[in-house]
Amino acid sequence: MYKHLLIVDDHEDILFFLEQGIRQVWPNFIVTTAKNGYEALRHLSQTAVDLMIIDYYMPGMDGLELAKTVRRIAPATRIVMMSSIEPPLIDESQPYDGFLDKPFGISAIQPFLSTC
Repeated sequence: MYKHLLIVDDHEDILFFLEQGIRQVWPNFIVTTAKNGYEALRHLSQTAVDLMIIDYYMPGMDGLELAKTVRRIAPATRIVMMSSIEPPLIDESQPYDGFLDKPFGISAIQPFLSTC
């Protein structure tokens, strides 16, 4: 059974790295990318997503705003934030399930993939 993963980041090199790495290591995942929150929401309105990996700081709609919107429209979707800047505190009030500090190796994603 395939799982669907959506990666959202405004840097194309990061999207490429994550998409290729995940496809090579975990071929049972369908990987889709989006360059911003609006593109991600369009995709989410058409396709169910099991896991989203979202850049915290993006122009326009930032990752936190995107995560809050996803929680309302697709509450079963697991959300992982990523950022190269000092991460915010993670507590139960945050609309995401985990955090990755950039840069990270592809293996850092494993715990999140295994729980969806």
